[in-house]
Formats: sequence, structure tokens, C-alpha cells
Amino acid sequence: MAFLVLLEALSPVERTVFMLREVFGYGYSDMATAIGKSAANCRQIFARARKRIAAAGQDADSAPPPARRAEGEELARKFFEAAEGGDMDALLGMLAPDVVFHGDGGGKARATRNPVTEPQRVGQLFVGGIRRLRKLGANLRPAWVNGRPGVVTYDAEGRVVNVVELDIADGMIQAIRSVSNPDKLGHLGSVSDLARLSVKQSTADSGGPRP
Repeated sequence: MAFLVLLEALSPVERTVFMLREVFGYGYSDMATAIGKSAANCRQIFARARKRIAAAGQDADSAPPPARRAEGEELARKFFEAAEGGDMDALLGMLAPDVVFHGDGGGKARATRNPVTEPQRVGQLFVGGIRRLRKLGANLRPAWVNGRPGVVTYDAEGRVVNVVELDIADGMIQAIRSVSNPDKLGHLGSVSDLARLSVKQSTADSGGPRP
């Protein structure tokens, strides 16, 4: 989740170059062919992207001022309480007009395949999702996630189901990120199978068998 947040600090071209080099190991010549820029230009773009990622990481690691942290925690508390109570009016009052929800199930857990936009749709997603989780005995515990307020969801046995982070600015929720991918939750403790997809579901979701 933190890595995805850092990538948002880059422009589309910087993000492409950074991913090709850092994640897929492209050489600058191959990268130049792929994106239509010179190898020298790709090298400069990559260097610039690394500097911006480093700067964004330092900002994310720094603790927010106590007043801002308290404000964020209070907004998060109201948001999840409204979602649990099905109070759409309250939810819409906290969501920015251009709010976007990102889910990450990694093809192994239930998650939205594409970003969800529009406050009404995002609000309905949370009302329905939390209602289903509660029926299954899950509970949400407030947490500070990557320098932002959020929650960790646990099943009835105390195993981690997912982590949700709220990106807040100007007193409104601008973006929400949810990670249910079990590969990214193991460092928090035992991972629940509550949201995990079966092999059949994973294959259908991905459009075919995974390599």
C-alpha cells in the first residue's frame, strides 16, 4: 500500500520508467524502444523518479502534527461508524466529490477489480461491505496506516482480513485504499480466509489460470 501511495507522487511517464527499470529490470535501451524516448532521456527520467520517490517516502515516514492526527482519527471514526450504521447522508458529507476507492486483493482475496469513483458508489460499497463483515463476526479496529488514519479488520478468531487507509485533505476523504491480498498482510499476524477466493474464483476473476 505504501509503495502504491509513493508511486502517485510520479508523473505517468516517470511511473512507467520507474516500474520498467525497478520492477521489471529493463535496460535503458529496451526501455527507450518501449516508450519512444532516447536511452539517455530514460536514464534522466529514472533518476528524477527515484529522487521524487525518496522525498515522498520521507514525508510519509514523518509523524503528522498531533492536531492533524487527532482530526484525521476523528474523521475516520465518524466515517466507519456511519458506514456501519448505513448513514449515507453522513458518509456523503465526508467524501470528496472526486473521491476514489482502490482495492487490492492480488487475485487471491475479494476486492474491486477497478477503482470505484463517485461518493454515492463508494459509500454504498462500504455500507454493504461492513454489513457483510459484521454478519460474519468480523470487527474493525482503528489503526494508523502509512501515516494516515484507517482500520484493520479482524475475523472472529482475531486473524487479519484487510487493512483500510483513508487519504484526508481539507477535512474531506480524498481517497481510500483497501488491501486484502494475503501476501501483503502476513507481517501483521495470522491472515484470515474470510475474504480469500477459492482456486476456481481466482481463475475466473483473472480471466484464466495464473502462471
